Amino acid sequence: MWIDLSGLELTRIFAIAIEIIKTLINNLSSILTAIAGLWVAIIATCALRTWRYQTRAEKHIQFMDELTDTVHEYIQAMSAPIEMLKYIEISIEAYIETASLKNENAKNAGVISYIENRGKDDQTRLIGYLDKVRPIISRMASLAAKGQVMGFENYGQCYDACEMLAWSYRQIEAVAMIIGNEHLNWANETVQRTLDKVITVKSDFINNNLAEHNRIFLEFVKQNYKNLLA
Repeated sequence: MWIDLSGLELTRIFAIAIEIIKTLINNLSSILTAIAGLWVAIIATCALRTWRYQTRAEKHIQFMDELTDTVHEYIQAMSAPIEMLKYIEISIEAYIETASLKNENAKNAGVISYIENRGKDDQTRLIGYLDKVRPIISRMASLAAKGQVMGFENYGQCYDACEMLAWSYRQIEAVAMIIGNEHLNWANETVQRTLDKVITVKSDFINNNLAEHNRIFLEFVKQNYKNLLA
């Protein structure tokens, strides 16, 4: 069955079809514009996240470089106080042996004799070495505290290692404070317990403590470098 359309009706149909096509094109253009805008937003968000990550990674790497350099500097600087501590150990052992040969039965007689004869001079030398380490250990402690708010993985491992590294310094510092006090009341029980502790602070133990906690610290640094650069 044929539909007989006049020229006017055909013109109207074509006009309607053209309007429909224009509408579709406009809608498509709007859709494409919306998609393009969304895509730009996604790319911008990804770029921002990448930039933030890179900035954070850069700060973390800078921090670890600075702390690693400081720890290394500290361990090197500790060699002089440790050598002096070794010298003090040998001196105390000599005085203990002499006291034993003289049958001096008073508790810690050898240590007391060392302090009364050599303690003040050795204290001066030991404190001189420790004074050179003090600014480094202060910087290490400050950096270790700063790192607590930087969001590192397993940062407790790093912080504890730095604390134990600093503990070695404090042990030698305690020895320095004691050996220079030649006028203490040697009969006092508290003083005697303090003298007992002097004998237990050994240079080998200090060296081993530094080596062990430096190893733990470097494990933390290595793992975090690996995470950041992966």
